[in-house]
Amino acid sequence: MSNPKGDPGLCAACAHARTVNSARGATFVFCGLSRTDGRFAKYPRLPVLACVGFESAAPSPRGTQGHQR
Repeated sequence: MSNPKGDPGLCAACAHARTVNSARGATFVFCGLSRTDGRFAKYPRLPVLACVGFESAAPSPRGTQGHQR
């Protein structure tokens, strides 16, 4: 469940995290790594301040994807 301040910590910028909204209006953060690795909680306690599985969801720097000339 989301913490009172609404800050998910690292999960906010993680490629593995997905926001899930319940029918009752609660918001949860689902960790995709939990599907294949038992070290990760399906719904981690927030805020997550440190995580060995963290991968930035930010797009790659310009020029590292696509065609090269």
